[in-house]
Amino acid sequence: MNRPHNGPLLHFFLALSLGCVSSTTPAGPSADPGPAALGGPASPPATGSAGPIGGDEDGFEPIRFGDPVELSYTEPFFPGATYDESITSPDELLGQPQGSRLTRHDELVGCLESLADESPRVTLTEFGRTYEGRPLVRAVITSEANHARLDEILDGVGRLADPRGVSAGDTDTLVESSPAVAWMGYSIHGDELSGSDGGLALAYHLAASTDEDVAQLLDEVVVLLDPCLNPDGRARIISQVEQSAGYEASLDYASMHRGRWPYGRGNHYLFDLNRDWMAGIHPETRGRWEGALKFHPQLFVDAHEMGSLDTFLFSPPRKPLNPNLPEHKTAWGMVFAADQARAFDRFGWSYYTREWFESWYPAYSDAWGSLNGAVGILYEQAGTAGSAQKRASGDVLTYREAVHHQAASSLANLETLRENRSAILKSYADHKRANVSTDTPGNDRAFAFRTGRHPDREAYVVETLRAQGIEVFVTEGELEVSSAVDSLGKEYEDGLTLPEGTVVIPAAQPQSPLVKAFLDFDPRFDSEELLEERRELEQKHRSKVYDTTAWSLGHALDLDAFWIEAPSAELEPMSDGVEEALPALIGPRGEGPVYGWVVDGKRDASVRFANRAMELGLQVHVADKAFGTEGRTFHRGSLLVRRHENAGDDVAERVRRAAEESGVHAYATRSGRSLDEGPDLGGGHFTLLAKPRVGLVANSPVRIDTYGHLWFQLDHELGIEVSHLDAQTFGSHDLRRYNVLVLPPAGGSMRALIEAQKERLADWVSGGGTLIACGSTAAMLADEDLGLSGVRLRRDSLEDLDEYRYGIERELAAAEVAIDEALLWEGEAADNDEADEEEDDADEPEETDPDAEREDAWKRLFSPRGVFTRGRVDGDSWLTFGCDTDQVPVFTSGDAAFLALHPIQVPLRLTAADDMRLGGLLWPEARERLEHTAALTRESRGRGQVILFAGTPGFRGFMKSDARFFANAVVFGPGAGASQPVGW
Repeated sequence: MNRPHNGPLLHFFLALSLGCVSSTTPAGPSADPGPAALGGPASPPATGSAGPIGGDEDGFEPIRFGDPVELSYTEPFFPGATYDESITSPDELLGQPQGSRLTRHDELVGCLESLADESPRVTLTEFGRTYEGRPLVRAVITSEANHARLDEILDGVGRLADPRGVSAGDTDTLVESSPAVAWMGYSIHGDELSGSDGGLALAYHLAASTDEDVAQLLDEVVVLLDPCLNPDGRARIISQVEQSAGYEASLDYASMHRGRWPYGRGNHYLFDLNRDWMAGIHPETRGRWEGALKFHPQLFVDAHEMGSLDTFLFSPPRKPLNPNLPEHKTAWGMVFAADQARAFDRFGWSYYTREWFESWYPAYSDAWGSLNGAVGILYEQAGTAGSAQKRASGDVLTYREAVHHQAASSLANLETLRENRSAILKSYADHKRANVSTDTPGNDRAFAFRTGRHPDREAYVVETLRAQGIEVFVTEGELEVSSAVDSLGKEYEDGLTLPEGTVVIPAAQPQSPLVKAFLDFDPRFDSEELLEERRELEQKHRSKVYDTTAWSLGHALDLDAFWIEAPSAELEPMSDGVEEALPALIGPRGEGPVYGWVVDGKRDASVRFANRAMELGLQVHVADKAFGTEGRTFHRGSLLVRRHENAGDDVAERVRRAAEESGVHAYATRSGRSLDEGPDLGGGHFTLLAKPRVGLVANSPVRIDTYGHLWFQLDHELGIEVSHLDAQTFGSHDLRRYNVLVLPPAGGSMRALIEAQKERLADWVSGGGTLIACGSTAAMLADEDLGLSGVRLRRDSLEDLDEYRYGIERELAAAEVAIDEALLWEGEAADNDEADEEEDDADEPEETDPDAEREDAWKRLFSPRGVFTRGRVDGDSWLTFGCDTDQVPVFTSGDAAFLALHPIQVPLRLTAADDMRLGGLLWPEARERLEHTAALTRESRGRGQVILFAGTPGFRGFMKSDARFFANAVVFGPGAGASQPVGW
């Protein structure tokens, strides 16, 4: 985006000609408030009273956005600074002092374009677009001399980032001669607004200041400035704030004029982009990977906002810290914090560190930057939503002061980087050299997975890791390893043979911390952190855990994965995907007419094909058993389009189009006969599907983020047309128009909404509807009083636990049928002294509270905050199509424990307490409560069905194992699980 752009200036001068802005508006970031121009109309009367309504047209005054004039914050952002008058200030472009109102994303970009046009210190690049089409941009700000040799600088820093083949002497030379690189990122949560305006203030200061200290800083530092990490979320919240504004400013921090559901925290699909740095589900993240890998920053700033009545928090974080974070991050973090504190002390501002946030989860912005070798720093400014607010103490925090805090923090961090440039570069270089050394603890291992179990997920993980600079290899022949442990915890002490084509990711490589952090099966708190968390739970009845405690991509994707010893044999770098490229439509072998087309159900994308094919008017069947045709074996859940059931000459073309748009292969077959023991293609094992018509309940009290996760799956991943149904007016919707209704997790008041509609929902389900509820809303449906489900929560069934345990024993026995032939034929049981001895040696049960409700409440305190547990799969359920193993990792969070027995189907049930935990912090009390509970249930109700997910399937977009089960429920449900009328 290094092109002339005068759009903002043209708007400004047009406003001048129309008399909308004073031609005497002062320039520079310390200017006094003036009338508004671009998106900021002229000020109302200085008293703040309401403008005229009606009357003389010339006397009309539009509403003024931002801080009230009478509360103007006039402190200059950078006291004493002088500026080049030939460089247009943001104040001039925006029509009132920058930071006194919210700057829209287009205005941010326009101001940066103006700086790039006018200052040789600035270049601006567009690196992508959001879902809503807004440009993603980054500014590179450094001295003119550094710009002239930027490629040389980046090459040098790149050699530090990958030190293989670089001598110690060359490293020392690069450390002494290279500028340091700072990545400054602002407002990844769209409604945490002051960061972006603070970043713009910093950009102008660096671009236009004539002061010697700024010139010196830019000689020694290359600043990579990302002004708005979430443009779509920012646009959403600004529209809400401006639509709610009035002539009279409200200082109430809790007023709805500061935003409403779904606010602006998330991106277009309402995802929290600050949790996306590992998985890279969204374009905003992937574009930033590319920039970070090109510039290799040593400082990585992530500017946020927090609760309105708070002050300002910055790094360092409290424990627990991810064990893969570089050691120098902690040491240098204290240096940066001390300098940042001194900068705040000069203004008398309040701040704090090391309280509520930690760096355990590796997918936060600052954590990801640190894992790449930078010093990651988080800011959290008290949020104002763009206008002044009264605090608990009675003082008023203006938006412009909040912006000042962000700008001052940014400059303080940059100055610390400059002052310690060579020492920080040396720490960075030492860290990277340790990453590639096999002597570094943990670098004698490699992550490996056999391909073929889930082709779509395998392709995704390879592409995602490589996009983050992680080196991925593939075996050209069999690989013998002496020991291994798989994703379900099984140890191979006698060795293991991995087949040709196994994907291998060594820990010893430049991105070693990312490999370990993303792929370790079971990250663990240390003893001190465990003890602190236990004290917090037992003494204060609350957890200190800030986020999920487990996230392994191997578990999330249900890969056939292992941690093995690092192979000594030479491996081939992977340059292509894990799957052979084939056309969408694959013809039959030999000559003859085509009976139909088959898409393998192993592929997650096969569900998208089913939906797309039905949209194109095709009749689609799903197989409940594996079968063979045309020399191939197809897994259960495979799809069949029969030629004779579909009219028209373009059937093959429609199949090809659906396959191509879904990314699958459709295999033509000439016969309806299965070539193995599987079912023939014309029989009862092939169920005709019905096109889903989906309603997704939205609006308060629905949880915004998990709603977004489900919406993303339906719209982006499955390509399903979705109707968003307002929870607040749910009773007015004609449910007959839908055959699938999805209820996302929600707050407690959702219970009252469901209660008011329970009869109508029951009638709709009985008539053939598929009701899917997730997480907390599924727990609400497990209420006997609603009459919508036979599933019960453990806390509501304490008197029936013995009956439940008996039913589970019968279910487990039925799953592992054994016959005592001696008893059958001879009338005497076989000798089983060993079993009797084991029973005699069994430990006595621990003493429990005689008050069952109090005991259960106590155990609920220890409920997981996001762990991986072991789940037992019902291979006969259509809901588990795409899963051909008897156990899978299950992401588990919260205190709801679902009890369900026959005739309710449980396609996915957690295992026994002693082998349940796979990864994350799961206390014994929680294991006991969750033992054999249901993670997924299905029950028939009349002609319809109710499906409950204990969690949110597809959590954060990368928990793809249960996302497949959700896809099956939505797309296959109306045909495979419910009864639809036959047309005539």
